[in-house]
Amino acid sequence: MHVLLQDIVRFFYPHTCIGCGKELYNLKHFLCMGCIEDLPLTGFEKTASNYTANLFTGRLPIEKGCSWLFFEKESLTQTLIHHIKYKSHQTLGEYLGYTMGCKLMECNWFDNIDVVIPLPLNKKKLKIRGYNQSELICNGLSQATGLPVEKVAIMRTVFTETQTKKSRIQRWSNVAEVFDLAESNHLEGKHALLVDDVVTTGATLDACGQVLLKVKGLKLSVLTLAVASRL
Repeated sequence: MHVLLQDIVRFFYPHTCIGCGKELYNLKHFLCMGCIEDLPLTGFEKTASNYTANLFTGRLPIEKGCSWLFFEKESLTQTLIHHIKYKSHQTLGEYLGYTMGCKLMECNWFDNIDVVIPLPLNKKKLKIRGYNQSELICNGLSQATGLPVEKVAIMRTVFTETQTKKSRIQRWSNVAEVFDLAESNHLEGKHALLVDDVVTTGATLDACGQVLLKVKGLKLSVLTLAVASRL
């Protein structure tokens, strides 16, 4: 009876691959095997000196940095992130965070990291969207790694316009002094992983990271789902 009910639901509401539209039979998956194999992986987790890590050289003293996918316009990565941010596909965010976490665990990338911290949204933007996409990714990472998610240590105190169409200089000025520490004493001496969906210039992550590093003895690393570069 249960299988029959599933078949009926699938007939009227087919569960399809976000990438190509092919029907999926596992409701926990959102990509078919073909699209998974076509994901534009960066391979950054295999080397300490990579584009994302080097973005912060001389600016933000991080232990390591990594992005899982390359982001390009009209790409599968853009489609996935668009679904998460603008189509309220929250489960997809957790699925991608979990998948990324599992892949990076294969090379022990999370060794020595104590906690993951999603890049916070301002309360106004959070109310508009209803959720923080970076937090969804962190929830998936937590499921894969067992690391706790820290949601209250830092807050975004200023509402800023989207960075999407801003120049490099505008991106930096747009996020200057928009973060502040909240409940953070429990992070003293910890190695924190700051997580976001996409990194372009690194301006927002840098601004947030500078504030986090005010915590006594804190070490910081950065991880994003994607990076907007093919370098």
